[in-house]
Amino acid sequence: MKKIVMLMVLFSGVIHANETSNKVYMIEKFDQNGDHVVTQEEFLKSAEERFKTMDIDGDKTIEKTEFLQRYTEHSHSTTADSAAEVGQRVFGKLDENRDDKISELEYTQSRLKWFTEVDKDNDQKIELEDTADK
Repeated sequence: MKKIVMLMVLFSGVIHANETSNKVYMIEKFDQNGDHVVTQEEFLKSAEERFKTMDIDGDKTIEKTEFLQRYTEHSHSTTADSAAEVGQRVFGKLDENRDDKISELEYTQSRLKWFTEVDKDNDQKIELEDTADK
């Protein structure tokens, strides 16, 4: 269950547990220099790298088939819905203009929105003790 929840957060930002678990997850996943802080720059760099990984054919868009392939490769459904069904819903959230592909801009904006939601003190950093938490 933990793996599918983490993947859903990674791919879509659709699932938001509590704020602390989001912060912990983001620090574990996106802290590139090991300082236990994720800067917006680190986060967006990671999103850029992830986009390239998901863009199997290298055409600068993630088509639905590419997304579903990558999504199902890295998830193990433990719910009544299959990974493909969950992936379909996640794809729908990311494909804002409904053209059956996710552009780099759509993907980056989705990631930035998630980062901003978690960065409550708007300091462009995710850390466990944001000033907004105090």
